[in-house]
Amino acid sequence: MDRRLYLLAGWFDPEAAPRRRRGGVPEGLGFATKPQLAAELLGGIHAAGVLPFGWVTADAAYGDCHDLRQLIDQLGRWYVLEVSSTAQVYDRDPAWQVPARRPGRGRPPSRPRPTPSSAAAVTVGDLVASFPPAAWVRHRATEGAKGPREYRFARVRVVEKRHRAPGPEGWLLARRPVGGGQVKYYLSNAPATVALAELAWVGCPRWTVEEDFELAKGEVGLDHYEVTKLRGWYHHVTLSLLALAFVKFVQRKWEKPAGPRERPGGLCAAAGGAATGGVEPGGGDRLVRGPAAAQGRRDRVASAALAAGAPRRATLANRRCSIRARE
Repeated sequence: MDRRLYLLAGWFDPEAAPRRRRGGVPEGLGFATKPQLAAELLGGIHAAGVLPFGWVTADAAYGDCHDLRQLIDQLGRWYVLEVSSTAQVYDRDPAWQVPARRPGRGRPPSRPRPTPSSAAAVTVGDLVASFPPAAWVRHRATEGAKGPREYRFARVRVVEKRHRAPGPEGWLLARRPVGGGQVKYYLSNAPATVALAELAWVGCPRWTVEEDFELAKGEVGLDHYEVTKLRGWYHHVTLSLLALAFVKFVQRKWEKPAGPRERPGGLCAAAGGAATGGVEPGGGDRLVRGPAAAQGRRDRVASAALAAGAPRRATLANRRCSIRARE
């Protein structure tokens, strides 16, 4: 639906002006970080209204940006964004309060402040480390080329910390390999009625994003270009994405029907029981869906491809807007 080329900050130094002119960089274009480019892309897609989407997912390069999470909130969308282990949350309502006005001390306070009884913020890494073994559920996220991709998940309701102050309530989701390994952390603004299987399905599309870009580079020449102008880069990427959209359409049309289930998945109770957050433990392979009210909140399925530049790209597919950084 859209694309952006990420230019390093050095391109906008005063001494780089001749380089910008040779490259056809517009005079009014300034440096933008990758999260800022992501915000532009999401804002543009939302304003155009031609591609309905209900979820946004991205890696920690974007999930750690408080402004991006706030923008997605303002757009009325749900997100499952990976964050670093040092991201901070509150494990319960910190109950900040506006201090009482002191006589003769100027304007009355208007911003809430922590009280002696307010809960302190904790890192998501420390909070997840305190989870009991019974909090982890084995979940089949999708079917891969070499078999099912399964992980263990746990989640808990938290209050986000944004700009050094309490933010909205949401989910903290943790994911780790079945055989042990690095833990991944996600924050989501989805309501409490959303099932863990739904959060896992949204937050684990990295391999599909990578596969689509490998397909684009191998079949339609997404990275086969030698351009000297910014406009030339946009022309090449635009045509490559149109070709990729056609390839994916044909691939989807010719593939075997997936059956009555919309997504591959299944929940298997881990040793010890179900995770926190109302996950249904199951004895068979089945996808646990959220309540009807939560399902009605989603938009219909939409498939498209979205590139955000050579070093920073994005993919939008199956009701999920996924942003991935590539260096």
